Amino acid sequence: MYFSAEQLAEHKFFSVNGIEKIKPFIENYKSPVYIYSRDVITSQYSGFIKYIPTAFSIFYAQKSNPNKEILKHIHKLGAGCDTASFGEMKSAFDAGFDSGRIMLTGPGKTEEEIKFAVENNILSINVESIQELELVNKIAGECGKKQDILVRINPPFDASETTRIIGGSGVSKFGIDIEQIPDFIEHSRALENIALNGIHIFNSSQILDVEKIYNNTVDVVNTAMKLHEDFGITVKRIDLGGGFGIPYAQGEKEIDLSVLGNKLSEFLSGKEVSSFLKDVKLVFEPGRFLSGLSGIYLTKVLYTKESRGTNIAITDGGIHHLVRPALIGQKHPIVNLTGILEQRKEKGKYMIAGPLCTSLDEFDGEAQMTETGQGDILAVLNAGAYGYTESMPYFLSHKPVGEVFIN
Repeated sequence: MYFSAEQLAEHKFFSVNGIEKIKPFIENYKSPVYIYSRDVITSQYSGFIKYIPTAFSIFYAQKSNPNKEILKHIHKLGAGCDTASFGEMKSAFDAGFDSGRIMLTGPGKTEEEIKFAVENNILSINVESIQELELVNKIAGECGKKQDILVRINPPFDASETTRIIGGSGVSKFGIDIEQIPDFIEHSRALENIALNGIHIFNSSQILDVEKIYNNTVDVVNTAMKLHEDFGITVKRIDLGGGFGIPYAQGEKEIDLSVLGNKLSEFLSGKEVSSFLKDVKLVFEPGRFLSGLSGIYLTKVLYTKESRGTNIAITDGGIHHLVRPALIGQKHPIVNLTGILEQRKEKGKYMIAGPLCTSLDEFDGEAQMTETGQGDILAVLNAGAYGYTESMPYFLSHKPVGEVFIN
């Protein structure tokens, strides 16, 4: 994807902040760095709560970016926090989230994690197997408490047709197959120290299609209604997971939240649905949607060369800092900030590859940029989610990447 100066100015990060705020990082560049914008996160959050019905609460999926300053900012905005480890629960508390605004998910919770969650009275433990159910009950009993849980369901429907990163239909390590839920419900009723109060279905990732998000929401709510009708399950909370995407590739557009909000409002106003949901809390877990567009990753071109007709730019940053392009083939937009600031007119196609001793260390094999040379500073856009902490920082023992904020 090629960006002219005018097109770059329209990108969410630069339209909110302007390129002027990035100039000092370019002029004083020392090593690769992530730059995050609080204002972009605020813009994403504000858009969500403006258009999505108030019946839906936001619980930030911390795994997308657990940076402590991002967590503090999202807490101040009013969201809850979805966590999936002891470390994430601890980070949520450190950032100021109340216990009643923290949930614990994940298919492989340890005794230590469950005990910490129970002792600290977190809102919900989302259970993903009968063995885990029994362990939660045992630990809650030892603590003299009754723990609120949701059952995570592996449903028969999918919201995503792309590579599955989390959840989905078919065989899955996540959740419990819908066919096994009646046995789970029956088993839970024999346990004294847990309160099954709803369901959790997270079966999509990086969805931009309003219809898919809407249809998935309807399917999840209908699943809860059917379980309540057929088995008398108590439903106080429905966790619909995340999956809200951001544009990466050329031609992709941001989710039209106004259209989605109108469709959800119409669905919630239906007589049967509104009656069922009267005392039910609905939860979305956006992660990438809130943090993704807020971050850019700066790296410097160390060398340029040509190999069999392909122009190559070797950078000082690589997949040890940002592995997603190699992990799932998700190319990020890349721009030559130096070239844009110098108003270079020529453009070309480049392989952008890092310094690591593996052919996997490549951001893009055919990046369209302004003419690029040694010493230029490149920006990998939309890098605020699944960036540094998803990568492999110790591979080849390079210097860790920095993280800074503007605004």
